[in-house]
Amino acid sequence: MASLQVRARTKTNTIASDTHCLPIRIDFMDQQEQSKWITTHIPHRVRAAIARLPLEGSLLRVTASIDPELRTEVDKIYWRCATDSIWEGRLTATRWLIEFVGVKQDRRGNPAVCEKNKFGNDVRIDDFDGGKLLAHSTHEGQLLASVWKGCSQASSHATNAYRHPSVDDRTVLPEVLRIVLDHLQKTIYDKASKNVRDSVLTLSQTH
Repeated sequence: MASLQVRARTKTNTIASDTHCLPIRIDFMDQQEQSKWITTHIPHRVRAAIARLPLEGSLLRVTASIDPELRTEVDKIYWRCATDSIWEGRLTATRWLIEFVGVKQDRRGNPAVCEKNKFGNDVRIDDFDGGKLLAHSTHEGQLLASVWKGCSQASSHATNAYRHPSVDDRTVLPEVLRIVLDHLQKTIYDKASKNVRDSVLTLSQTH
């Protein structure tokens, strides 16, 4: 779950149930904070996720890849260090983005809403103007939930569950990122009159 300290004003609503009342905390990020996320925090994760992936079919229309000239065995070893780091970072960033649009997999292996920690500073897309969660019950939501699980088992924590859902970087991950990017653009980026492609593929934005 996206979890950075945010400046927010908080109000508490109360929902009555049959036996007790449940306090619901609702946080609203101001325009300055939303702009920072749209131009900095989200593009940072997208860049980490797309490195060396074929995304010509996405709204980015690029393959973010560059290969150095490997002249010695040491060059090859150091480049392997870089590509291993890219792989691990890609899975972590992809999981972050999937959670940000509100999808995960539950304990029974079903697509589910990625709930926020009521006592933390978690941020989701629906905290933004124009933001709405990606429907987890759709075909796209099911794919995102599966890849969320694959990323979790492949990289986010140590596990010996080797037969995790596919996180293939030639087909599966590019499709998942295409879905996420389209959803971001149609919701919070359109609302902010911003373009995901411009925000990601520029050197002026730093994390």
